[in-house]
Amino acid sequence: MMQTLQFFYEMNFKNSLFLDRKLSITHKKTILYGPRKSGKSHLIVDHLSHYEKGSYLYIDFSDDRVEPHLVAEHLPLFVQKNRIKLLVIEHFDFSFELPNVDEILLSTSFTCKTLVGFDSLTLYPLDFEEFISFDKKHSNIEHLFNLFASHGTYPHIVQSVEQDYQRQMQMMLHLILNDTTTFLIYKRLCELQGSKISLFQIYNHLKSFTKISKDKLYAITSELIDQKLLFFIEKYNQPSAAKKVYPIDFALKDALTFKKDFLKRFENMVFLELIKRDKNVFYEEGIDFFIPEESLAIVCVGFATTEAIEMKLQKLLPTFWALHVKRIEVVTLSSESTKDIEGFSFSIAPFWEWALQL
Repeated sequence: MMQTLQFFYEMNFKNSLFLDRKLSITHKKTILYGPRKSGKSHLIVDHLSHYEKGSYLYIDFSDDRVEPHLVAEHLPLFVQKNRIKLLVIEHFDFSFELPNVDEILLSTSFTCKTLVGFDSLTLYPLDFEEFISFDKKHSNIEHLFNLFASHGTYPHIVQSVEQDYQRQMQMMLHLILNDTTTFLIYKRLCELQGSKISLFQIYNHLKSFTKISKDKLYAITSELIDQKLLFFIEKYNQPSAAKKVYPIDFALKDALTFKKDFLKRFENMVFLELIKRDKNVFYEEGIDFFIPEESLAIVCVGFATTEAIEMKLQKLLPTFWALHVKRIEVVTLSSESTKDIEGFSFSIAPFWEWALQL
């Protein structure tokens, strides 16, 4: 087992493709959470570039050659003998007590895993601001939005020279989900992007062509949520009402079905910008997203004239009053203005401007 640790200890790291993310590792003991393929490994390798070789030990538990129970047995002696300053374990399984090291950095895709004394960071795939920072051609903002809308948010797909993004996403999902039943469940939930659903409906759909129990469906869905591959949002103050479902990338539905609904995809795009900024999001009838802490209502309209938007908002006035909304943001793909209606201040802005001022 010492040979395995020595192999990792002697590894050389190069991160030539790394582009800055908003997130940085600053705490001496950190757990880095996030869905697979969100860029955690690149962030970790960049972090290692600030340390002298020989002062850190990097271990990846997703490497099939690694046996965690043997690592647990030999690690304390190895870090002591080599005076390791920083211990990094990717895909850590939390199955053993960690040795006494000044700095420890762990990564996992399971948010239910925690340790006392550790700072927690969550790295999602790219938000729109990070996406445009990847652009080296100085394209105009509307062209960048069109690329964003077609490529999605996964860093390795955004940076790929391949043109078939849908096939790349399919391969990535098979790798991440690693199980036929899980894939079928996730595919169905992605197909229902932005819709109000119940798991009982999903169960009835799936049982018509595959063998599955309700318990297994609920367990797998819970795991997908824990890995932040999937989000359910509740109706405000009505936790038992049907929830709306959104996948971790708005482009996933197009990779899994030929059925298209651009407005639902656009909603998903807006939702992800909010969730990546730790907003506590609900929905309400006629209102796509409601953030109670900010008394903020967000309405996604895609393409619509200012007059059509004003008519829509007029109809929603009773809901705004009932929710004590103070601010209304309308996210579009064209219009732009600021107005007052019945004492409410509302702004209309295209997605690319709205996302960059969040």
